Amino acid sequence: MALVSTFEVLLKSQLPPVPGLDKLSRKVIQGYFLTLANVNFFPVTVSLVFTIKFPSDPTDLTERPTSWKDFLDVVDISGQNLFSGAFPQATLVPEIVPQNNKARVTFTLPENGTGLLLLQPNVLPPSDILTAANFEARGYVEVFLSSLSGSDTATLLLTPEHRGTFFKDLDGADLDAVGLDQIAYALPVSNGGVFKLCNA
Repeated sequence: MALVSTFEVLLKSQLPPVPGLDKLSRKVIQGYFLTLANVNFFPVTVSLVFTIKFPSDPTDLTERPTSWKDFLDVVDISGQNLFSGAFPQATLVPEIVPQNNKARVTFTLPENGTGLLLLQPNVLPPSDILTAANFEARGYVEVFLSSLSGSDTATLLLTPEHRGTFFKDLDGADLDAVGLDQIAYALPVSNGGVFKLCNA
């Protein structure tokens, strides 16, 4: 096991609702992107474990996330986006811990292969998360080497980053009214992103 990075997944207003600032503010949807490179000459099966802090009042449905179902995760290993729910290797599976705040996703990278994982708020219908725009989750990510891998040790190169999209009005008449913009920034990792994993 190794700690990878922190993360912040959100869909919120850029500025607080203060009179006079509404014309400056946009909404932002920010996802966590993790690129994984298998530098070994054998397939490597990894598990990524996400740990977050859910809102203190789970009955307040205006504040999200309330459960792991509020997240969307996507895994791309071979150029095809595998969405959570439809594909087991892209589905967050809650861990059995008292806090109910951990979930795991497990998939296999081919030898010398590269994969990408995305974790973001689930804005797909019938979700109302996009309209409510009150989603904020912070936590950290761990990576584990599965016993299903081709070896008891493996080396991976991991590159985490946040990518965000700003928008003003998705129903705007033109691009200026929609107000799209993007931001991406790398997250710090130890050892230059080189992770040597082993089955203990």
